[in-house]
Amino acid sequence: MAEAESVIALLERLPPRPGPSMARLLDATERCLARYGIRRTSMSDIAREMHVARTTLYRQVSSVEEAVALVASRQLHRFLDDLLSLLSSPGGVGPAAFIEAIAGAVRFARSDPVCRRVLEDEPDLLGSLVAHDLRPHATQVANALTPIVAAAMEAGAIRSGDPRLSAQWMVRVVAALVALPPEGDLEDMLHYALEPVLSIPGVLASS
Repeated sequence: MAEAESVIALLERLPPRPGPSMARLLDATERCLARYGIRRTSMSDIAREMHVARTTLYRQVSSVEEAVALVASRQLHRFLDDLLSLLSSPGGVGPAAFIEAIAGAVRFARSDPVCRRVLEDEPDLLGSLVAHDLRPHATQVANALTPIVAAAMEAGAIRSGDPRLSAQWMVRVVAALVALPPEGDLEDMLHYALEPVLSIPGVLASS
């Protein structure tokens, strides 16, 4: 499928996907980040969590920053893998599928222990992360989502428009709801806000 090939090409330009041999280190890093926060996690903490000497840890990563970047890369690739599954529908995906994907992304981020730690205990880091560290990744996710949106538009599954702008808008909806979740039901808010934008006039979003 051409859309899948274009997404895969974009994945190849992302930070390298950590291999299975890094899983133990990244799992330990995530636990430390959730326990101590980004600022207070040290290489000694990660090594202790892995039950290895620091010299052993340094053979895999050179700093906490590198370990954090690899954790972010793993999570980003997992998220994009989920987006690829949207391409399995030969007729394109409709508004309900996009709303479900957006809700799932928000819930995933809000339930992730590292993200929750930053939101609750290190909120001053959030502005810097959004302005600098997360901006390139948001662009990458939007670029990966664009061919999926385009395919849905071409198939007549969602309202026609500019797929690039629509993808960027969806990514920023997720970012906004992660930082400031709704007081009521998440999916109710998304259906209320997104159905008029995504639905073809006269066609229900759930169809």
